[in-house]
Amino acid sequence: MNRSGALVLLSAMFLLVGCSNRGSEKTFNGVQLYYTSDVTEAQADALGDYLIKSEFANGEPKTVQLAKQGNTYEFRMVVKKGIENDAEYAEIFKIFAKDISDNVFNGSQVDLHACDDNLETLRVFPMAME
Repeated sequence: MNRSGALVLLSAMFLLVGCSNRGSEKTFNGVQLYYTSDVTEAQADALGDYLIKSEFANGEPKTVQLAKQGNTYEFRMVVKKGIENDAEYAEIFKIFAKDISDNVFNGSQVDLHACDDNLETLRVFPMAME
């Protein structure tokens, strides 16, 4: 599957969730992006711009969060229950994390967290290696 097709499939697997204490909030073409205090507003903006450019932010409501633990960025996103166990999506998640690393964070480690509607991690997908 090519990256464009993967992003289309990926964008169909999200839910919009309500607001709580998840950090600061910005909206990018339907994507509700929260970012924690260990991430700068500029980093959140760079991610939001990338989500629009990649067509992940396509006007459909989605909820994501950007956090950072040590040197690892966490791209946390709400997914429909069960998707975190699907092998095909596992590969898509890893590729998407790698794309975020390459296009937003200069090759830094990015882990994609598939989350429930409370942004609690269901499963972690480290970015794909080349």
